[in-house]
Amino acid sequence: MIQRQPLWSLLTLLMLGMIVLSACGDAASGADRLPALPPTVTAVPPSTPTELPPHDPIQLAPVNWDEIEHFRAAMRPAFAGDIDAFVNRNRYYIEASLTFEDGVAIIYGAQRVRYTNRSADTLNELVFRLYPNIPALGGRMVVYQAELNDIPVAPSLSERETVLIIPLDKPLAPGDSAEVELQFSTAAERGMFASYGAFGFQDQTFSGPEWYPVLSVYEEGRGWWTERPTPNGDAAYTESGLYEVLLTVPESFVVAMSGSEIERFPAGDEQMTYHYVTGPMRDLLLVASPIFGKLTNVVDDEITVNVFFWPGGESAAEEVLRITSDAVHIFSEKFGTYPYAELDVAETFNYTAIEYPGIIVVSDRSWVRGNTFLEIATAHEVGHQWFYGLIGNNQVQQPWIDESMTSFTEYVYLRELYGEKRFKDTVQGDRDWYNYYKSSGAPDLVLDLPVASYSDNNYGVIIYTKGPLFYFELEKLLGQERFLKAVQLYFQRFRYEVARSNDVLTAFEDATDEDLDAIFYQWVGEFDGLDPAVVEEMKTRP
Repeated sequence: MIQRQPLWSLLTLLMLGMIVLSACGDAASGADRLPALPPTVTAVPPSTPTELPPHDPIQLAPVNWDEIEHFRAAMRPAFAGDIDAFVNRNRYYIEASLTFEDGVAIIYGAQRVRYTNRSADTLNELVFRLYPNIPALGGRMVVYQAELNDIPVAPSLSERETVLIIPLDKPLAPGDSAEVELQFSTAAERGMFASYGAFGFQDQTFSGPEWYPVLSVYEEGRGWWTERPTPNGDAAYTESGLYEVLLTVPESFVVAMSGSEIERFPAGDEQMTYHYVTGPMRDLLLVASPIFGKLTNVVDDEITVNVFFWPGGESAAEEVLRITSDAVHIFSEKFGTYPYAELDVAETFNYTAIEYPGIIVVSDRSWVRGNTFLEIATAHEVGHQWFYGLIGNNQVQQPWIDESMTSFTEYVYLRELYGEKRFKDTVQGDRDWYNYYKSSGAPDLVLDLPVASYSDNNYGVIIYTKGPLFYFELEKLLGQERFLKAVQLYFQRFRYEVARSNDVLTAFEDATDEDLDAIFYQWVGEFDGLDPAVVEEMKTRP
């Protein structure tokens, strides 16, 4: 499924777990990360929308890839120079239209993509991911025309049409670039799918992550990432790039999308075209609806926070605006400055809350003023702007890297806003929940495992409860000041990049001059980069 994993925990033990949670009083705890019992990923069969007929090709003009000035509008002034480093990274120029017709949200689009080979390998193909075709999602994406360097090419599909392979007419050497043009359509039928509502069309609202063909990631020594994600975890593994999008919608629609709108103009026939650009971002979420209201605030004099809400949701939207603004300010101060000019929040039909670069979505079921889960979920997803959005990772193979640190950001938010008691009560609630889980006989797995290695039940408690407790223990060991210094170094090193488990360890060791292999092995498990002598010694312990 294409989603940023929602906040959830032990489903089968939920009722018994309420005994533990009630003992925590009204303090924020593991309970705050538990929504009403969501359906499992197999609760309803995935939909298979009818494939749309090919659309008349969109005639794209040539793109001057060296022209980057307009992208700076998506950045805070101090970070506008970050655009320069991405001139030869992944580049997207997309023109598309979105309409709602006969119960189907329909996108017709075309994109020019320039890929520069930054590896040491010579490549024979380029790989795109068609995420809406993941079975649990219920969407449908079709690429019906492809060109490579302005010459028609016949791509191939694999992994149930979620992988699109473009053969290269000549090998792409390190440092060289290739340009691909794709004509595509994307469809979502009205109704809730078995994807936690990450992708779909319901309540006059379309919510679509990765609604366009996305470049996959090439890893030296491994090749292109083509793995089919499991239903439990996050699906998208992407690298940062620059996006320019011209989206045409009915003029009654309100659009929320990753990046910043730089202009809009009438397109005729009661249509409006929105022109968006981004800073370095991993992917795009598009949310559009004719029923959205909107509230706006400015944080730290430069960051525009927008909250989009359904009719009747304005009171909760005011609270979401406050929570988001507080979280952005706190996390910028503690972890590293948020570099983008904008952050959006949208009320949608997803089950809990999900993050995307520059935008998050929160469930209408939680959209109630005074709801503790609304506050924790919103703060959590804002935390993901640092850990997933800015620092990326392979969420299929190493989900702990973003989710566990982001769950720890909840502690930071609560401590800064409400004080030590609320913070300590939250940690104790999570500790009680984790201990209850272990006492039930469930496996106490390490953090650094692929999503597929966890069951429906233990994925939530290991990644979202054990994970932040690991960082709490690390903070206790190092002290708050040195701990935050390490997080800041990690952020500086991997902002806009992709991190792995060893990168987390190395940042903490370099910032603190401490040997932390043992505690990482104890909680996180064995991974490349750990001191073999420490691993061997730890394995001999009873």
